[in-house]
Amino acid sequence: MTIDLSQIKENSMVRYGFKILLMREFDIHINETDVGRLIAAADCIEIYDSIEEFLDRSGWKKDNPELCAEAYLLDNRICRNIQGKVWYFSRLRYEKKCLEI
Repeated sequence: MTIDLSQIKENSMVRYGFKILLMREFDIHINETDVGRLIAAADCIEIYDSIEEFLDRSGWKKDNPELCAEAYLLDNRICRNIQGKVWYFSRLRYEKKCLEI
């Protein structure tokens, strides 16, 4: 299933699919009726072509040089392989956004 995050606000099926993706891949639990939190979560997703691109472009490598192993990033649900890409969910950014809701 392909999830088009731009449709979260208008489409209940996209919200439900995104809710399941967040739960399974990142252990984030949001009710599909909580549109504000789902939109906030979608804003905290970054998608990269590879772990190397994530490390280079996100600043993770600079900020966390000891935590850059692919196994660590995947095992700790920092990055996930989804739809042939590397998805990163910024928990810090999400927590900050939820305080604003």
